[in-house]
Amino acid sequence: MSSGPADKEPAAGADIEHLAAVLARRRRELAGGRATIGSSSVVHAVEDAVWVGVRVPAVVCRAAADPLRLRPAEGPVTCRRCLRRAMAGRGTRVAQGQTELDV
Repeated sequence: MSSGPADKEPAAGADIEHLAAVLARRRRELAGGRATIGSSSVVHAVEDAVWVGVRVPAVVCRAAADPLRLRPAEGPVTCRRCLRRAMAGRGTRVAQGQTELDV
């Protein structure tokens, strides 16, 4: 049997599919629009972002890049940066007058 690069591709494809499934599940878990980062008590606003062509949950203030660190939260948003961005209309990534693309 050969152990060349072609033999490793199916495993890489399975890893990518698994990661996409995990990220999709995390997106559903955070659909309420609020999350904490790790064990922090600060509640952040959550929006969708696109990472490597996959929609992932992201905190509006961008304090955490890893969607797997986000945990669903109850109660109002307490992150000052998230609140400031929401009030300034920067909570979404689409400029005023443009339509959002569904990726």
